[in-house]
Amino acid sequence: MWREKAIERLKESGYKLTPQRLRLIEVLEEFGPSHPSLTELLEEIRKEFPTMSFSTLYSNLITLKELGLIELFSLEGETRVEVNTKPHLNLIMGEKIIDVNDPEIINAIKQKIGKNVKLVNVLVE
Repeated sequence: MWREKAIERLKESGYKLTPQRLRLIEVLEEFGPSHPSLTELLEEIRKEFPTMSFSTLYSNLITLKELGLIELFSLEGETRVEVNTKPHLNLIMGEKIIDVNDPEIINAIKQKIGKNVKLVNVLVE
């Protein structure tokens, strides 16, 4: 479902679906719920496209972010990709990150800080 949405949005915005871009979309759909790092994405894509550079990956991710298809966040110095663009919480337990969609909590945070909430990272011990 996310894959189809991404392809449609890219086409509507005039972007070509290069083989590398299409593979990135496929990998994001597969790995997306686990909040992959850029390193993990690049390693997976290089299995099919060994010459793909980090800068190509990054520029494509920025494009997807600008189109509202992903969010990027940093965790322990590493950039992670978030495919769930609806306001939610990420419960971070070591290497595991779980999305929690709780409108009540999001609304409480929004009221407390007076701003819209996209993503809240919560470290859990």
